[in-house]
Amino acid sequence: MGFLDALLGKSRLPKPKPDKLFAMSTAYVTLNTNLNLKSEGAGICFKPIEASRFQNTELEISQLLAQSCKETNTLYKLRKDSYGYLWVILHDPDFEDLVSTLYMVSETLVEHDFGEQLLCAVFKFKDESEVYWIYNFKQAAFYPFVPKGKHRDLSYEFRLRSIMEKELPIEKEVDRWYPLWDIPL
Repeated sequence: MGFLDALLGKSRLPKPKPDKLFAMSTAYVTLNTNLNLKSEGAGICFKPIEASRFQNTELEISQLLAQSCKETNTLYKLRKDSYGYLWVILHDPDFEDLVSTLYMVSETLVEHDFGEQLLCAVFKFKDESEVYWIYNFKQAAFYPFVPKGKHRDLSYEFRLRSIMEKELPIEKEVDRWYPLWDIPL
């Protein structure tokens, strides 16, 4: 933050950090074998803006997805949620392909100076219940989200944190474990 920004009370958003997304690749082994969580897909969420430059970037992402997903047999779709955020939803039996494709989308946005538009990446798992691991790009950290009806299963979320904190960069401030209801995954 510059001197003038500080003087005027403006603050800048932290730069997105997509590199730590790859931690999920190695953590997946533990999630699958020790916790019996099966991958149900993944998604990346970002806020589209009305600008021709952003629309060109969105088109480039669509073209990259079409080419990349054809090579890896990953199924994808683009969907807007009720808040106006755009989601790239991915399904692939090869978990590595999911992580790599999410990284490719995030890097494309960052390269075109739209990194601030990135909200999160989400990995969906299932056992007896649905479990989401959410990656906050601004904090470069993961946190679990386990919806239970209209509430959260906080005890399960804390248990997941304690099991996975050696394998994933976990968000330490629980107040930043934002629930994402109605994830279109």
